[in-house]
Amino acid sequence: MIGVLDWGIGGLFSVARILRRDPTVDLVFFSDSGAIPYGRQQRPQLRHSVRQAVTHLRSLGATQILVACHSASTVLPQLALPGVHGVICPAHIPPSNRTLVLGGIRTIRSGAWRRALHTHRSVVQRIAQPLSAAVEAGLIEHPTTRDHLHRILAPVRAADTVVLACTHYIALAPQIQALMPHANIIDPALVEVDQLDIPAGSGRRVAQTTGDVHRTREVATRLLPSIAHQLQFEAWSEPH
Repeated sequence: MIGVLDWGIGGLFSVARILRRDPTVDLVFFSDSGAIPYGRQQRPQLRHSVRQAVTHLRSLGATQILVACHSASTVLPQLALPGVHGVICPAHIPPSNRTLVLGGIRTIRSGAWRRALHTHRSVVQRIAQPLSAAVEAGLIEHPTTRDHLHRILAPVRAADTVVLACTHYIALAPQIQALMPHANIIDPALVEVDQLDIPAGSGRRVAQTTGDVHRTREVATRLLPSIAHQLQFEAWSEPH
């Protein structure tokens, strides 16, 4: 079984990619949205949250685990968890003249992507926190979301590679591409999925959340209807 971990709903885009690779795979998606957002947790607390979530996924039978969340991936080097794959990997990003990293506050301030891309000629970073909230709420085409996107990208539109350092941002990729038509847009989580060994299974697919299961199902259905109907949504009643 493959496990996918994220704080919110964005990890479902990785789930969709996995299911496109093999629709028979046994999979569990774990959204820890009942906890303090991973991007706001202090590093010791975040390490504890990730370790506990990984332990839970393993208890459900996951033998490979993708930590799709970039904030959570920043603490993986200190945890050394076998069979756990993060998404901050420089090999996923081809060299370019000007690389833009869009991410949440913790991801950007951690410097993890800047260090990972130290061989790139120029790396600029932008905190794009409002975009995460917009996607989490399912407000993809909302005028306020478009305004945030224009403001965040305005100073960096010359970048020729855009690293989507948050699982939510792939939902906005068409809008980003329209504003930066020359740019190569890369979602490292989806690239990491393509590197996984996806075993054939019986087609068991579960989506668990420590948050509101009804809201999770509703937003998932709005964002990815073809995937949401394939998942059995469950509430986990013991948020850590």
